Amino acid sequence: ALLCQSCYAQLEQRSAQQQAQQNQKGENVVGGIVGALLGSLIGVACIVLISQLGYVAALSGLVMAVCALKGYEMLAGRLSRVGVAISSVVMLAMTYFGSQLDWALLVMRELGIDFVTAFQSIPLLLKQQVIESSTYWGNLVMLYLFLLLGAVPTVVAALKNQKRAQQIYSLD
Repeated sequence: ALLCQSCYAQLEQRSAQQQAQQNQKGENVVGGIVGALLGSLIGVACIVLISQLGYVAALSGLVMAVCALKGYEMLAGRLSRVGVAISSVVMLAMTYFGSQLDWALLVMRELGIDFVTAFQSIPLLLKQQVIESSTYWGNLVMLYLFLLLGAVPTVVAALKNQKRAQQIYSLD
């Protein structure tokens, strides 16, 4: 918008007031953690669904990052650096959980056992080399690599967009 000097000054003052109110509002960290967990469940579903189709879920890293960060922001009220750190830890844990879930489904299908037993037996099957450890760890490393490739640009973009949204420039 093209504004006169007085209109620009009013807009800048209003923006500063809104930013101060948002900073005073605080951040609901507990709500943010719940939001990040709920958002990351979408990423877990993406990992499992794509993997069950026979592919390594490259897209799952991006889905996990976007959903975890957005979930944190929605339930915390805002996304801060603390929120990014908490969401990152949640993403790491949920990626591991998604991998375990995927392997449990495979073990359940191949051995004809129930899901809970399959989930609990993964470490034993790895130890007894029923599950090839290079395949298991290779898939997990690839999931973490895809998470890194999806999360880093998403986090950087979210923090930059948050900073840019609060900036107002004069045309003078």
